[in-house]
Amino acid sequence: MRDAHAVLLGLSQDGAEPERNESADTYYSIVDNPNAPRLVTRLEVSGAPCRARTTSALQFPGQWAALTMGLVDLSRVTAVTAYASVDDMIAEVNPIPFDSPAAEQIVLTGPGLYCSSRMSLSGQSSASDDMCSDRLDLTMADKGEKERGHKALAIVADVCKAPAFVKK
Repeated sequence: MRDAHAVLLGLSQDGAEPERNESADTYYSIVDNPNAPRLVTRLEVSGAPCRARTTSALQFPGQWAALTMGLVDLSRVTAVTAYASVDDMIAEVNPIPFDSPAAEQIVLTGPGLYCSSRMSLSGQSSASDDMCSDRLDLTMADKGEKERGHKALAIVADVCKAPAFVKK
């Protein structure tokens, strides 16, 4: 289930493997330049397998700049829309079936699908930015991304019984 969450949250880029332990997986952004910012994300799946918590830290060399805590609930997916290109997705035109071989962009929507709270650790501000998003975007441009994406969607359909996948 952690792998499905990682794919849908965009943590599993290019098939990168996380550091795994019993309670969580930790993902690191791949950075060629040691002076570039790095993103570290810890993914925990709760007792309810369709819910996951993330804790992300954006690190600039030598300091932590921002901490984001998030909660995703995949059982809230009420619609799945697929597109054959990024341009179609942006324009929201020419949707295709999400299981189509031509699908390169998948959009999952549902009320309060992903909520997060972000705070600066730089000492500049003590306020946090809270937000809830009703959308997750999944890119499936190459064969590996398509395999991981279809597997994650099948898990959401089977385990989470999300309304978008319930046959009418």
